[in-house]
Amino acid sequence: MWENRASLRDILEHSPFNTEEALLTELYAIESTSGTKIIIWNLRRTSEGNMELDFTTENDIRIPGDDLDTSDISDTSVPESNTSLRAYCSILYLKPSMQINIRGQRVENCPIYESLDYIDRSYSYKPKTVKQKICITFGYNKKSKEHYGLMMYYHNRLIKAYRRVGCQLKAKNKRSIGVIGVIECNHLKPTHNKQDFDNTDTYRNTIQNVASKLREYSLKRRNNPGDNEPIEETYDERPDEDDQLQETSGEGPSGKKRPRPNCDEGESEMHMSLRSSAAPTHENVEIRGERDRLLEANRSLTQEKQDQAAQIDELNLKVAQLEGEKASLSEECKQKTDRLEQVKNGMDALWKK
Repeated sequence: MWENRASLRDILEHSPFNTEEALLTELYAIESTSGTKIIIWNLRRTSEGNMELDFTTENDIRIPGDDLDTSDISDTSVPESNTSLRAYCSILYLKPSMQINIRGQRVENCPIYESLDYIDRSYSYKPKTVKQKICITFGYNKKSKEHYGLMMYYHNRLIKAYRRVGCQLKAKNKRSIGVIGVIECNHLKPTHNKQDFDNTDTYRNTIQNVASKLREYSLKRRNNPGDNEPIEETYDERPDEDDQLQETSGEGPSGKKRPRPNCDEGESEMHMSLRSSAAPTHENVEIRGERDRLLEANRSLTQEKQDQAAQIDELNLKVAQLEGEKASLSEECKQKTDRLEQVKNGMDALWKK
């Protein structure tokens, strides 16, 4: 009872409500038997006299452009969810299960899957710390290909939006522009403000694995032009490993045979024979196959090493948690011992009387 009174005193001291009746009036305004009401007050003003939040848009609360955090966005186009509270709340839950009202108007839920085309759910990732594989979904943003990256959820709630990974971080690489990845990272630990994840080895391993899956998806879409989204294909000056393999076998980056240049009538037979000798031989095919097997073995060993490092990190975290619990129990035991000693002294004083 006294703890509740202390909490009420703190609320009245640090909120815009001066009396208990005024506070209860706001709580009674919630129509359902449960729910949360958020009240914003004491906003600061900019040097121009404007509030740090923009309330001029009807039924919405927006962030002015000067106050945006665009550290994860390299171009000038900013997703609407970064500036609009209504747009952010519409994608806040992977599977919406609650009703949100902003300034008296209900928010229309828009799950991220509804804005994707060419959806592929065949990818997964299994950290050592979980028993089941984590599903990774990729697709193209059909609303705007300028907004892309990884949508990272935690127990159904959006934590990090449009987090660019892997080949999406390269300015010259356009193959993954417009691709959105969706993953529910229940094995990670969000930061205190629920806007990012702790930068642990487990987090870095997850990002690295998702980046690898994203690259596979992008190559798969590019090599199937019949059902691929028409996007501009530009390539890095230094092609990656898969492109090198295709060029070695006489294929272009898109998987199609390169057109053979026309020969002038005066071209010598020597040049023709040199060009013919450049064709891939059976021996070259075997060498490439052996190289592919070695590369795959190297990737497998690297993955095992990363998984073991993640497992060690999780074990160290559990040890730290157990040490904390031990200290907490020791403190609680000490408090109870002191309390028993006080009760004993009180009883002794009563007997003496």
